[in-house]
Amino acid sequence: MPMLAPLSPESLWELGRSVHSRLPGRAGRTLDPSQFEIVTHLAELILPETDTPGATSVRVPAFIDLMLTEWYSASERDQFLAGLAEIDARSRRVYGGVFLDLRASDQEAMLQAFDGGQGVEGSAEYTFQVLKQLTVYGYFTSERVMKEVTREPTIPRRFDGCTPL
Repeated sequence: MPMLAPLSPESLWELGRSVHSRLPGRAGRTLDPSQFEIVTHLAELILPETDTPGATSVRVPAFIDLMLTEWYSASERDQFLAGLAEIDARSRRVYGGVFLDLRASDQEAMLQAFDGGQGVEGSAEYTFQVLKQLTVYGYFTSERVMKEVTREPTIPRRFDGCTPL
């Protein structure tokens, strides 16, 4: 998330909390219904519901949509959306169907291939990396995860190692 790189840990934390507090009742400002569906499915594959909430339970897909809308430039959004389309295009080439219709084992195989890849902007690999970062960021800045899972901020405060005590 290059646009967030200059932010301090405290600023990242505050931004995440702010975005969560402003999530709309329904998402879809940047993502159309089909794109929102694939983002929802991918986020849930990254952080599934177990004995802890999954990405969908804490509204990570809506978080991603709002981040894309308010924090990404038009070209970054276009590259992300092109990568989502490439995920489906590659799914059709390799498995003969759109990603959401694939068997779970085929979806997992595709994600494993994307996960380690260093794709160019707009590629499936690039978009999966961005999606994974936004999913983790949105998940761990959600109030529910803070209260039920971590019970403390996951982004550390500032460290001043050479200060007199």
